[in-house]
Amino acid sequence: DSDSILLSDAAAKVRALNRSYPAAPGAAAHFLLLHRPRSWSATERRWIGWERKRGKLELLIRQLATNSASNFLSLGSDMRLADGIRYVITLDSDTTLPAGSLQDLVAIAAHPLNTPQIDRGSRRVIAGYGILQPRIVTPLSEQPERSPFHLMFAGQGGLDPYSSGAADLYQDLFGLGTFTGKGLLNVSAVHATLDDRMPEGSVLSHDLLEGSVARCGYVGDVVLMEEHPHHASVAASRFHRWTRGDWQLLPLMLHASYFGIDALGLWRMTDNLRRSLLAPACLALLIWVVFTGALPLMTAVGFTLLAYLAGPLLGALAGLVPTRRSIALLHFFHVGSRDVLRSLAATAWQFSQLFVQASLMLDAIARAIWRVAFSRLHLLQWTTAAQAQASAKYRLDAFARRYALSSLFCLGLAVAAAVYSPYPW
Repeated sequence: DSDSILLSDAAAKVRALNRSYPAAPGAAAHFLLLHRPRSWSATERRWIGWERKRGKLELLIRQLATNSASNFLSLGSDMRLADGIRYVITLDSDTTLPAGSLQDLVAIAAHPLNTPQIDRGSRRVIAGYGILQPRIVTPLSEQPERSPFHLMFAGQGGLDPYSSGAADLYQDLFGLGTFTGKGLLNVSAVHATLDDRMPEGSVLSHDLLEGSVARCGYVGDVVLMEEHPHHASVAASRFHRWTRGDWQLLPLMLHASYFGIDALGLWRMTDNLRRSLLAPACLALLIWVVFTGALPLMTAVGFTLLAYLAGPLLGALAGLVPTRRSIALLHFFHVGSRDVLRSLAATAWQFSQLFVQASLMLDAIARAIWRVAFSRLHLLQWTTAAQAQASAKYRLDAFARRYALSSLFCLGLAVAAAVYSPYPW
């Protein structure tokens, strides 16, 4: 019932912006509001915007590419899209666009070698890029927002004026980056390859899928800034949603050619599934060794630690190798050693939270499989980062209540190990 009130208020504020920053006579306004009517979602059992974020993008791209009748509510003649729009940039509410980044992205997209070429038979971009994904960095946080968790996992914050780019394995080896939802979309290419292609009410994590079909290029020397979660429960909520979305893509992976997914895209989707099984596999290994003595215990612990430490530590050690002359070595090694210590601390944290992470991943996997194969409900369930951050509680009692079941299970394992294990300590 409150939709019309909120919509009128938002439209009034957008019109106030246009009065403050008027466009040239006859041109479309600089600011506009696009809002979809609610539609019934059979999987969510409620009236929401069609297909949530993915549907919003698809309808916008369709309107820009075909000049068709609007898929959005009519809010007046002043709320109209400009003619000839060729690109759309997608940004989340917590994403910052540094000055000059958009101009650089459009210049890269306009280069002839990057122009997307589409195979009409398979409806895939086979050369060039339909999507450009900039590098995402963490901004400098204000003092009240900093936490040990943020320090361990957010990495070095702010822009580094001395490094103009960063490598990406898939881009370097295969000429393809990984779309993470914030980037520049070529309207005609994305419409030709993705419009009306995905099964309705089933796809939650769509970024990697879209990047595989429309070909995403990673632009390491153009950056966007996005905040990293400051609280462990906020990060857990995000990982749970990502894991559900990854496993909900399993039916599409089984029919990869039909949906335009190439071998590399299928490999990356499978790798996401493998990554979600890491914590459960490590926990199962440790429990098996603790109660059977099949392997030396420290061997099992070493494998578990290496599974989490190898990647970050190798990256941090590589950062200790000077790559050019005239480097202030004392400062260089001071920064590099902090990255090494950060990777060690993050691995120690992940090891201490192994059971919590394993239960989180197993819960997400089980929910996804149940919903895809049986219930067909809540396949588009979504909690925004802002909502998760607002509900996060930093008190010890809130932590104890949330993880009481996990803590009791671990205590039960400890008691059982004291009685039955070859390694009672």
